[in-house]
Amino acid sequence: MTRITVAGGRWAAADNLIRALTGLEVKVRVLTQNPRQAYEIYGKGSVEFVGIDINDPLSLRVGFQDTDRALLSSGIPEQPSRHDMALIDAAVQAGVPYLVNLSAGGDVAYNRRQSMSDWRSKTDDHLAAQGILTTLIHPAISLDAIFDVAATFYQSGQWGGIASNGRAALVDLRDVVSSTVRVLLDGPKRHGGKIYQLTGPFAVSMGYLADCLSENSGRQVRYHHRTPDEQRAVFRQAGSSVPRIDGLLAQEALIRDGFYAAATTDVFNLIGRPACSAMSWVEEHFLLLNSGL
Repeated sequence: MTRITVAGGRWAAADNLIRALTGLEVKVRVLTQNPRQAYEIYGKGSVEFVGIDINDPLSLRVGFQDTDRALLSSGIPEQPSRHDMALIDAAVQAGVPYLVNLSAGGDVAYNRRQSMSDWRSKTDDHLAAQGILTTLIHPAISLDAIFDVAATFYQSGQWGGIASNGRAALVDLRDVVSSTVRVLLDGPKRHGGKIYQLTGPFAVSMGYLADCLSENSGRQVRYHHRTPDEQRAVFRQAGSSVPRIDGLLAQEALIRDGFYAAATTDVFNLIGRPACSAMSWVEEHFLLLNSGL
């Protein structure tokens, strides 16, 4: 039975992926600094929770022992944390033969002159230097993340931001999870050395998403174009933390600058069905959106 270790898990795709792997014909281990909390979140199932201490390299190496494939879910890719690098080094030292890195674009200054198709994170580069088989998975911004923000503001007519008329091939989080599961199950013979850019079927603007909401809600929804200072003030008034505000503004700047504008067929190639469109996502999730998620 294939033994898969999941480490990192600091964003929603990794959380959902752990749940998706549970019950499949694989042995799943999750490395966590809080095993009890992880156990309460994911339940028993077939998942093994192993406690690690990021300041103890031995605990990390032990966590990766007897692993066939490891999924590393990176943090901020342009400023990889000591956590990311320590996990990579420990996996290599433990003899893990195949590593899958799940990461996404973030910082605007780092990415300004690049596109998603040619972007590599510093974490990816560190992985490449290890001389083992890897697969890099770069999802576009998720529809879930965009509509999570929209749900907070659109009913009061305050939804907006700095994305202007920029377009992005936003991806359904479920497509990211299904694609990553496929890579992990198929393994290195099929996916080793490859880079997958996971996107939706075509690029859309925030105005298009507002139209999708309008069509499903029966009311006029607008996306208000604002300056960074204006949008920061709106987020502050809503009670968002400074790090979250910075992250949301950076995300919208990437949309404005076209970083995620190119759509790929990687989701279809991996899971055998088209990626979910923005309109389909809204039609399916509108009741949740209407209740403010």
